[in-house]
Amino acid sequence: MNRVVILLGTNYSGSHLLSHLLSSHSACVGVGELHRYTQLVAGDTSAPVVSQYTTSPLFADLEGLPISRWHEVIEQRIRDQLAIPAPVIIDNSKKIRWVEQVAQGSRLDLRIVHLLRDPRALVLRWLNTYGAAKQRRTQRIRVAKRVPSRAVRILLGNWSTVFTYKWLRENRQISQFIARTRYPHAVVTYRDMVFDTQSMLTRLMPRFGLSFEPAQLRFGESNLHGTIKTAHAQVVSQSEIRPDLKWQTQLDQSASAAIVGNKDVVNYLKSLGLHCGSNGLQSIVDKAHGVS
Repeated sequence: MNRVVILLGTNYSGSHLLSHLLSSHSACVGVGELHRYTQLVAGDTSAPVVSQYTTSPLFADLEGLPISRWHEVIEQRIRDQLAIPAPVIIDNSKKIRWVEQVAQGSRLDLRIVHLLRDPRALVLRWLNTYGAAKQRRTQRIRVAKRVPSRAVRILLGNWSTVFTYKWLRENRQISQFIARTRYPHAVVTYRDMVFDTQSMLTRLMPRFGLSFEPAQLRFGESNLHGTIKTAHAQVVSQSEIRPDLKWQTQLDQSASAAIVGNKDVVNYLKSLGLHCGSNGLQSIVDKAHGVS
């Protein structure tokens, strides 16, 4: 049965970096953000990535096939063209809907990795992304509709509150999907990925029946990534990991404190054994041992 690992998470969660680290294993092949395949093959330049979809024979002529067969076809090509006998495909598509499409009628051995970025980082990112008044109003209404139990708070609160609940809704939806479908899964934090990379990989790879390989830390040497963020291409080529902690200095301190103290956020993170630490999400066990 074909082993496929799909990364789920919010935008800006660091999923491209995680996909590079995983796909640099000798038994793994990255297919990037495969949900963008049709868009990128058509030459749409709005997506901020460069892809191998028009240059690698692994991805040739997928459009005429059902999405549920794409990974099966790619897996067979990997066996034939790369001589990897039991490849693990790393798909960085991030969307629940994509998993549902992939799984329709397929016999894939699907594994899920839920990548969690600190809500303070995402709130800052969305404050910057949705800077125009109209964009923010749209986000407020959209988030309020999607989190009706907190609609009054979202509609009357400040913009940090709006984006806190955007983060909470998107990640909680992933957790609920995993609980409902019962796919084998792992939770990885951005903090562990960028500050404790080798230990994170050592814990994670056995979930796919593999062991950590030092070459994974030299991910820039691999040519099997599928897609690479355009802005990060040079950094990736040098196997650099540059932690993004802008929220520590650029997010208003009162907003940061409100996020950390938000009971809905606290309870959700607690359900995953996590809390907001000084440099990102960390395990409650680490907190008990004084690790910051």
